[in-house]
Amino acid sequence: MINKVRKLGEYILDNEGDKNPYDLNTSLESANAILYDFSLAKGRSEFIGINTMQFDLSKNDQLLLKNAPGQKKSDFPTYFIGFNRDESQLKSNIQKSLNKLLITLENNEKINHDLGPFVQSFKKEFEALKERTVEKIDQEKSNICSIRINDKLPGKSEYYQPILDSYRENRDCGFYQKYGSIALGKNNACYVCGRISERTYGFCDTFKFYSSNEAAYISGGFSKELSWKNYPVCPECALHLRLGKEFISNHFDRNFYGNRYFLIPSPMLDTGNFYKMLEVIKEDFRDLSFRQENESNQQLRKEMEEEIFETLSKQKDQATFTFFFYEASQSEFKIIQEAEDILPSRFQKLINAKKHVENFDEFKELKGLYKKNEYHNLLFNFGVVRTFFTSNFNNDFLDITSKMLKGRPISKQFVLHRISDMLSQKFRKQELLYEVRKAFILIKYLYALDLIKNEKARREDEMKNKYEEYFLMHPEFYDADWKKAVFLTGVLAQNVMDIQWQDRGATPFRSRLNGLKIDHRVVKRLLPEAINKLEQYKKNYYRDLEEAISKLMESSGLDLQIQSVDEISFYFALGINLNKQFKSKEKEEGEIHE
Repeated sequence: MINKVRKLGEYILDNEGDKNPYDLNTSLESANAILYDFSLAKGRSEFIGINTMQFDLSKNDQLLLKNAPGQKKSDFPTYFIGFNRDESQLKSNIQKSLNKLLITLENNEKINHDLGPFVQSFKKEFEALKERTVEKIDQEKSNICSIRINDKLPGKSEYYQPILDSYRENRDCGFYQKYGSIALGKNNACYVCGRISERTYGFCDTFKFYSSNEAAYISGGFSKELSWKNYPVCPECALHLRLGKEFISNHFDRNFYGNRYFLIPSPMLDTGNFYKMLEVIKEDFRDLSFRQENESNQQLRKEMEEEIFETLSKQKDQATFTFFFYEASQSEFKIIQEAEDILPSRFQKLINAKKHVENFDEFKELKGLYKKNEYHNLLFNFGVVRTFFTSNFNNDFLDITSKMLKGRPISKQFVLHRISDMLSQKFRKQELLYEVRKAFILIKYLYALDLIKNEKARREDEMKNKYEEYFLMHPEFYDADWKKAVFLTGVLAQNVMDIQWQDRGATPFRSRLNGLKIDHRVVKRLLPEAINKLEQYKKNYYRDLEEAISKLMESSGLDLQIQSVDEISFYFALGINLNKQFKSKEKEEGEIHE
């Protein structure tokens, strides 16, 4: 990952230069800026008043807003103010921001002593500023606070030019000076590029993979002064890493079903035109990001996911893409899953598989799928995977996502285990709706991508019945007679419950289904029980179905006995869910028999 980020930063520097020499905030697009106006001339300073202006990114070279979370202090006198509708909490937030602002002003005075009278005047007005700031807060926008001297914002003030110059001269200090210690290596190899450098930095924490604030048993022991031994980075790589991280953070940092990920493009060959391609991809993602705030909306999220894959698939294998799913805090950056070096052609395969599985009738015109009383088609996206791998199984969800992206084999039994558990839970609570269809489309998608395989089945006897037309539509699903037998037993069981509901307004046969945890014994028990109930009600319209199940059971031999509960349960649930596909045929036949 580090080398990919470095390479990206190298391209940015070569083509754009360093557009952000003061490491300013680049994500806040608009805000209400509260300005504390002071005059300063001939060693005297006076408070003038509090005013506001509308902030946007084009003005940040004047306001100099940097990110300074927690206890961190900015080098420049502009800070966020966290809004809270509770007035006492809002006042507390204002005080925290002004306290940090005052510390920054005192640090600025150490660089430019001419600021002394202004800093003293600010301290004198400090309590009044806290109270008067409340009335300037905009409840509908982000709020920031800053100073203005002689009607000039910090970035345009002659009083702040020495501070800006000092920042640029000492910009790399943070890479080797921290926690009151200095970690500088001399004439040793850079960890990132491998070249010998006159000096290397020990605190280049582009991503906070480790903390130099604790002891540990590695080469530098995490002794602060010896941190350059653990992760030495040369000045050139430090700059490239900073620019690369800024670029992906600003343009390729996205949400994914409760997770965050970086997308990192990398050139296949260094042909010199990668930057142009990068600009195209960036613009495409900019269009997509307009809908990022709507990622909780299922329909928009499906569209956006498909458009992202479409965008990446257009690059004709001139670049690869790496997904890094991560968790980040102020003290730690943790990669929780990665899918590295994915070719554009892979995204095209994912799109083709998606279109293939969505084309089956079982996934079309489903009433109430996304909205009550409305008909929608079930479309495949990673939200379908998320249905069965919820937040409690997030690592498994990301592992399967990564394997799908990279084209690596997936354990069918593992996926079926989660599906079986989910279906059983929903069934017991009588909340089972379209989860079975989602499981169906998920497994079909994995088959379409050749990510799961069936065990080689023994040779089956050829059988002809009217259900074969359905089985032939899904050959990867029904490659063994035991699967057909279990599926049709599920169809028969649902037929029994439909008749019970029609006659009695209840489905007592449901209690015989073992909470939808079905093994071979339960399947074999259910066939005679279902037949007995239908005969009891004098509504056995399904003798052809019962005969087909019996023959398939006999043909299955010992195969059914060695199958897992999860897989048997899945096929049984599928039969329950799809019984209406065969209902009209059976109803007609039933009327003839009667």
